[in-house]
Amino acid sequence: MTTTVALFLAHAVALETEAGDRYEELADVMDVHNNQEVAALFRQMAEFSRLHAGQVRERAAEFGPLPRLKSWEYRWNTPEPPEAGDFLGTHYLMTPFHALQFALANERRGWEFYNNSAKESSDPEVRRLGAEFAGEEAEHVETLERWIERTPRPDGDWAEDPDPAQVVD
Repeated sequence: MTTTVALFLAHAVALETEAGDRYEELADVMDVHNNQEVAALFRQMAEFSRLHAGQVRERAAEFGPLPRLKSWEYRWNTPEPPEAGDFLGTHYLMTPFHALQFALANERRGWEFYNNSAKESSDPEVRRLGAEFAGEEAEHVETLERWIERTPRPDGDWAEDPDPAQVVD
Protein backbone atom coordinates (compact mmCIF):
# COMPACT_ATOMS: atom_id res chain seq x y z
CA MET A 1 0.00 0.00 0.00
CA THR A 2 1.35 3.42 -0.94
CA THR A 3 1.65 5.87 1.94
CA THR A 4 1.00 9.60 1.79
CA VAL A 5 4.70 10.19 2.49
CA ALA A 6 5.73 7.94 -0.40
CA LEU A 7 3.36 9.80 -2.75
CA PHE A 8 4.74 13.15 -1.60
CA LEU A 9 8.31 11.96 -2.11
CA ALA A 10 7.47 10.53 -5.54
CA HIS A 11 6.17 13.98 -6.48
CA ALA A 12 9.30 15.62 -5.07
CA VAL A 13 11.62 13.34 -7.06
CA ALA A 14 9.62 13.94 -10.24
CA LEU A 15 9.59 17.70 -9.64
CA GLU A 16 13.37 17.89 -9.29
CA THR A 17 14.14 15.36 -12.03
CA GLU A 18 11.88 17.05 -14.57
CA ALA A 19 13.41 20.42 -13.72
CA GLY A 20 16.88 19.06 -14.42
CA ASP A 21 15.74 17.54 -17.71
CA ARG A 22 14.07 20.79 -18.80
CA TYR A 23 17.15 22.87 -17.99
CA GLU A 24 19.28 20.42 -19.95
CA GLU A 25 16.93 20.68 -22.94
CA LEU A 26 17.08 24.47 -22.76
CA ALA A 27 20.87 24.36 -22.59
CA ASP A 28 20.90 22.24 -25.76
CA VAL A 29 18.61 24.74 -27.51
CA MET A 30 20.87 27.61 -26.49
CA ASP A 31 23.90 25.68 -27.77
CA VAL A 32 22.21 25.25 -31.16
CA HIS A 33 21.67 29.02 -31.30
CA ASN A 34 25.25 29.70 -30.17
CA ASN A 35 24.09 31.33 -26.95
CA GLN A 36 26.88 29.77 -24.89
CA GLU A 37 26.58 31.95 -21.82
CA VAL A 38 22.92 31.08 -21.26
CA ALA A 39 23.55 27.43 -22.19
CA ALA A 40 26.17 27.25 -19.43
CA LEU A 41 23.79 28.84 -16.94
CA PHE A 42 21.03 26.35 -17.80
CA ARG A 43 23.49 23.45 -17.45
CA GLN A 44 24.40 24.75 -14.00
CA MET A 45 20.71 24.91 -13.07
CA ALA A 46 20.28 21.34 -14.40
CA GLU A 47 23.09 20.18 -12.14
CA PHE A 48 21.54 21.90 -9.11
CA SER A 49 18.21 20.17 -9.85
CA ARG A 50 19.91 16.79 -10.21
CA LEU A 51 21.72 17.27 -6.91
CA HIS A 52 18.47 18.15 -5.19
CA ALA A 53 16.72 15.13 -6.79
CA GLY A 54 19.52 12.92 -5.46
CA GLN A 55 19.09 14.34 -1.97
CA VAL A 56 15.34 13.67 -2.13
CA ARG A 57 15.98 10.09 -3.30
CA GLU A 58 18.36 9.54 -0.38
CA ARG A 59 15.74 10.81 2.06
CA ALA A 60 13.08 8.65 0.39
CA ALA A 61 15.12 5.46 0.88
CA GLU A 62 14.00 5.19 4.48
CA PHE A 63 10.36 5.02 3.36
CA GLY A 64 10.84 2.08 1.01
CA PRO A 65 10.27 2.02 -2.73
CA LEU A 66 8.38 5.00 -4.08
CA PRO A 67 5.33 4.46 -6.23
CA ARG A 68 5.83 4.66 -9.99
CA LEU A 69 3.22 7.17 -11.08
CA LYS A 70 1.93 7.67 -14.59
CA SER A 71 2.09 11.24 -15.89
CA TRP A 72 -1.64 11.77 -15.30
CA GLU A 73 -1.41 10.54 -11.70
CA TYR A 74 0.69 13.49 -10.52
CA ARG A 75 -1.24 16.17 -8.70
CA TRP A 76 0.37 19.45 -9.71
CA ASN A 77 -1.30 22.86 -9.70
CA THR A 78 0.50 23.49 -12.98
CA PRO A 79 0.35 21.64 -16.32
CA GLU A 80 3.84 20.22 -15.72
CA PRO A 81 5.92 19.76 -12.58
CA PRO A 82 6.21 23.16 -10.91
CA GLU A 83 9.95 23.62 -11.43
CA ALA A 84 10.04 22.47 -15.05
CA GLY A 85 9.04 25.85 -16.44
CA ASP A 86 7.42 26.52 -19.78
CA PHE A 87 9.32 26.83 -23.05
CA LEU A 88 7.08 29.83 -23.82
CA GLY A 89 9.09 31.72 -21.20
CA THR A 90 12.27 31.36 -23.25
CA HIS A 91 13.80 32.93 -26.36
CA TYR A 92 16.89 31.84 -28.26
CA LEU A 93 18.45 35.30 -27.76
CA MET A 94 17.61 35.48 -24.06
CA THR A 95 20.33 36.83 -21.79
CA PRO A 96 21.60 35.50 -18.46
CA PHE A 97 19.24 38.01 -16.82
CA HIS A 98 16.26 36.35 -18.55
CA ALA A 99 17.52 32.85 -17.78
CA LEU A 100 17.85 33.72 -14.09
CA GLN A 101 14.33 35.18 -14.05
CA PHE A 102 13.06 31.96 -15.68
CA ALA A 103 14.83 29.89 -13.01
CA LEU A 104 13.54 32.16 -10.23
CA ALA A 105 9.93 31.66 -11.35
CA ASN A 106 10.52 27.89 -11.37
CA GLU A 107 12.01 27.89 -7.87
CA ARG A 108 9.13 29.99 -6.56
CA ARG A 109 6.65 27.45 -7.95
CA GLY A 110 8.69 24.66 -6.33
CA TRP A 111 8.58 26.51 -3.01
CA GLU A 112 4.82 26.94 -3.40
CA PHE A 113 4.33 23.20 -4.04
CA TYR A 114 6.33 22.19 -0.97
CA ASN A 115 4.86 24.94 1.21
CA ASN A 116 1.31 23.96 0.24
CA SER A 117 2.12 20.32 0.95
CA ALA A 118 3.37 21.32 4.40
CA LYS A 119 0.24 23.33 5.13
CA GLU A 120 -2.42 21.10 3.61
CA SER A 121 -1.37 17.54 4.41
CA SER A 122 -2.98 15.66 7.24
CA ASP A 123 0.16 13.50 7.54
CA PRO A 124 2.64 14.94 10.07
CA GLU A 125 5.64 13.49 8.20
CA VAL A 126 4.52 15.11 4.92
CA ARG A 127 4.05 18.39 6.77
CA ARG A 128 7.56 18.09 8.21
CA LEU A 129 9.19 17.13 4.91
CA GLY A 130 7.19 19.72 2.99
CA ALA A 131 8.33 22.46 5.37
CA GLU A 132 11.93 21.26 5.13
CA PHE A 133 11.87 21.16 1.32
CA ALA A 134 10.09 24.54 1.20
CA GLY A 135 12.93 25.95 3.31
CA GLU A 136 15.47 24.62 0.83
CA GLU A 137 13.53 26.12 -2.07
CA ALA A 138 13.38 29.45 -0.23
CA GLU A 139 17.18 29.37 -0.06
CA HIS A 140 17.30 28.73 -3.83
CA VAL A 141 14.95 31.68 -4.39
CA GLU A 142 17.15 33.95 -2.28
CA THR A 143 20.28 32.83 -4.12
CA LEU A 144 18.72 33.51 -7.51
CA GLU A 145 17.46 36.91 -6.37
CA ARG A 146 21.03 37.83 -5.37
CA TRP A 147 22.36 36.58 -8.74
CA ILE A 148 19.76 38.67 -10.56
CA GLU A 149 20.77 41.77 -8.59
CA ARG A 150 24.36 41.34 -9.84
CA THR A 151 23.43 40.48 -13.43
CA PRO A 152 23.41 43.19 -16.10
CA ARG A 153 19.97 44.10 -17.46
CA PRO A 154 19.51 43.51 -21.18
CA ASP A 155 19.12 46.37 -23.61
CA GLY A 156 15.60 47.09 -24.81
CA ASP A 157 16.40 45.64 -28.23
CA TRP A 158 17.81 42.34 -26.90
CA ALA A 159 15.41 40.21 -28.99
CA GLU A 160 16.22 41.85 -32.32
CA ASP A 161 18.03 39.35 -34.54
CA PRO A 162 20.38 41.09 -37.02
CA ASP A 163 20.49 37.90 -39.09
CA PRO A 164 17.04 36.25 -38.88
CA ALA A 165 16.46 32.84 -40.41
CA GLN A 166 15.21 32.87 -43.99
CA VAL A 167 13.09 29.74 -43.90
CA VAL A 168 10.35 29.20 -46.43
CA ASP A 169 7.92 26.36 -45.87
